Amino acid sequence: MKSQSTFHYGAVFKVQRDHSREHIRNQLNAMKEIGMNTAVIWPSVYWWEDQSLPRYPYNTGHYILQVAEEIGLKIIMELSGQITSLEYAPDFAMKEEYFAVKYEGTYTNDFLYFGYLNYNHPELSEIIRKQFAETARQYKQYTSLYGYDVWNETMFESYDVHTLQKYRRWLANKYGSIEVLNNTWDRVYRSFDDVQFNRWMWSSVMPVVDYHRFHKESIGMFLREWVQAVKEIDPSHPIIADNIHSMVTEDASFNRPQDDWNVAEHVDEFGISLYPKTTPNPMPPHKRWLVLTGSHSASKTGRFWISELQTHIKHMYNPESAVTAKELELWVWEAISHGAKGLIYWKWDPFNTGLQTGGRGLVDYQGRSTPRLEAATRISNILKMHESAFTSYEPEKPRVVILFDKDAHNFSKAYMAGYKPHAPDSIYLDSISGLHQLLWMLNIPVKLVTPEDVKQGELLPNQILFMTNQVSMSDSLAEAIHRFVSSGGTVIADGKMGEVEDNGILHTQQPGGHLNDMLGCEFIDIDAEQLDFVWKGDPKDEAVYPGYFERKTLTITSDEVVVKGTFRDGAPAFLERTINKGRIYVIATHLWYGYYKVRRPDTLAFMERFVQELGIQRLSMEHGNTRIKLLKGVGDALLFVFHYGQTCETVNIQLDMGEGSYRIENVYSGEISFATSRTEQLNLNVAVEANGVTILKLNQVADTMKGDE
Repeated sequence: MKSQSTFHYGAVFKVQRDHSREHIRNQLNAMKEIGMNTAVIWPSVYWWEDQSLPRYPYNTGHYILQVAEEIGLKIIMELSGQITSLEYAPDFAMKEEYFAVKYEGTYTNDFLYFGYLNYNHPELSEIIRKQFAETARQYKQYTSLYGYDVWNETMFESYDVHTLQKYRRWLANKYGSIEVLNNTWDRVYRSFDDVQFNRWMWSSVMPVVDYHRFHKESIGMFLREWVQAVKEIDPSHPIIADNIHSMVTEDASFNRPQDDWNVAEHVDEFGISLYPKTTPNPMPPHKRWLVLTGSHSASKTGRFWISELQTHIKHMYNPESAVTAKELELWVWEAISHGAKGLIYWKWDPFNTGLQTGGRGLVDYQGRSTPRLEAATRISNILKMHESAFTSYEPEKPRVVILFDKDAHNFSKAYMAGYKPHAPDSIYLDSISGLHQLLWMLNIPVKLVTPEDVKQGELLPNQILFMTNQVSMSDSLAEAIHRFVSSGGTVIADGKMGEVEDNGILHTQQPGGHLNDMLGCEFIDIDAEQLDFVWKGDPKDEAVYPGYFERKTLTITSDEVVVKGTFRDGAPAFLERTINKGRIYVIATHLWYGYYKVRRPDTLAFMERFVQELGIQRLSMEHGNTRIKLLKGVGDALLFVFHYGQTCETVNIQLDMGEGSYRIENVYSGEISFATSRTEQLNLNVAVEANGVTILKLNQVADTMKGDE
């Protein structure tokens, strides 16, 4: 992927049928005047135009691109949003059979809105490809065109005959023969044509697990078709697609289905919609950071976009979602500090009609400035002044990584489907969330990795891999983890660990399946009582910490295993084994899931103690409500100091920047100072506002340039 020299910054402008050309020009000019360089235009086709016009229905789009050329604005044409009747399926061409089909067999045409149709319907599939290709043909010649958003907020689910045929072909490709599928599913089909959509899991969960696998992959299949349709006409302009928040945080999006890694793989730029103040559960800071960490991780290159950032209330009856200027600035810098290289607000002006009437907008309903627009302008000025740094500096590669396994999520959802009163089927993502929050509380940077990353050897020998509630364990993943530990890596596993193979069969060796020999312990039973455990560190300082949900009864099978903690009855609770240069830990209870559910301070105290033993270096500071992110260049850095406390503070920070002298510029105030590190750490005192952020640009300089300190 080419490096970028421009930080794309702008807003979505939804074109309404009552907009005059003068109004459109004025709005684009207003965006440009506050420093925006990009506008997303939706829709990109205008069926309401006079049909006698020579370039119907694209005249409005041509005009927008012409105006953008005149004023120096880049345009992203959004090809697919959530109003299909204004895009590729106008009402005059729509057929009922184009609707997706519910599980019970009725059409999905009874919602307040519909954001997707049946993309597997042959006629509709052809219509979409032709529409996207023609849109590219119409607009590709403009220098103001940045690219196309081919799919905004991906989602699809349909239980129709065309999707069923596609699913059967997918199963045939996966299993090769119906006999193999029968053995895995515990069924007696005669051919793949016998397979139907069903949710029967009594004898095997694989019909549901395989459907979820197919369901996620189907998003990539559609993207592949749509991207190809555009690229055949216009191979030079980038293509964007985006999801809502992150699949590692949004369990409710499981059935959309949302697959960030899949989407990112199929497009030039991966983006997300970020709505931190969605009611009734606005995102706390640690969840926003996990959303952004997940998005950065999924993009592989680390480069992602905020394709939509919430600007204000959802609609006029939703005052709880009102956004302040300070909140908006905080969200923007949180995103950029995590590696976002493009940011688009949703949206420029409020809705003037429809379900969200009165909602959103940087400007008000009369186009006047608001405090949010003033904040967006301040950000624009900073981005422009330091554009080279914001486009080229990257988040540092963390030592700590968390395994995110789509299959473990699929299996846990399937197993918990019939037992939700006992525990929610979000247990897998909840475990990751609890783990991430503990690390976040301690200012320990993290990244999400996938089983494919582990198998391909992308982890460094000094990295620390957390696995939580990893209920499924394939042989190939077990072998990769073995290689990682043997080469010097560290693994920490809690909760479920490799109970089943990737075909849903219970492992005969537990915990860990084929990883069991490395663990040096054997699973005996499960109990729900006496979950607290004693950490056996310094005998003078033994402490009791809370377990959660269950405890595994384990027996030790290797003399090389060290019991670091025991349950109250003396049974092993926390095991460590050294393998060659690496270590692996087994925690026989659900520690991180427990923190998600209860958030007990003693669990945080345990994590703080444990990371010290692991030798994990924290970003050091003296204030508990402050969090740090670094974007690093060659010898230089952007330091983001986020303060989530209610009072202004001056925070002392120690950064591992190496020896040398640094020119330090506050990007908001322009104030410049100098500091020198005689050791590996640079010591800074940073003033931060309540619920605010201070951003410092650090440039290494020769001692002769630093002037008076």
